[in-house]
Amino acid sequence: MEKTLMRTVRNTWKLWAEYMKSVAAQAGIPDSYRLVLTFLLRHPGASQKELAEFRNITTASVSQIVKEMELTGYLEKRTDPKDQRYVNLYLTEKGEACAEELHRSIHLADERITQMLTPERERELIKQMEELSRIIEKELPKC
Repeated sequence: MEKTLMRTVRNTWKLWAEYMKSVAAQAGIPDSYRLVLTFLLRHPGASQKELAEFRNITTASVSQIVKEMELTGYLEKRTDPKDQRYVNLYLTEKGEACAEELHRSIHLADERITQMLTPERERELIKQMEELSRIIEKELPKC
């Protein structure tokens, strides 16, 4: 099969996603919890809708993950004090500790990759990936 730019990007992303999945497994958590934990670490009090938009999944799927994570003690729901109709999500101590460990592990892997590149090469790759993102977002016809 011929190598193409986007196939290479996809394969690279798949390898990185598999690595992150293994980091979650090593921490003893399902991969479906990983993005929720790291998102809520950065955005405490987020809504299920915000989480669904971030994960690019349905609110029904988020609801199921949140329910499981609440039952296993990783997060808690709190009624929004400004508007009782809304529920905000917060990490418990267990969830926060797990999220911080995941964040640390992923950051270390990112640093290892970066250390294998010169600073110039890293900047060049970032610039090229940003250009690729711009082309996809701005130049491709919308479907």
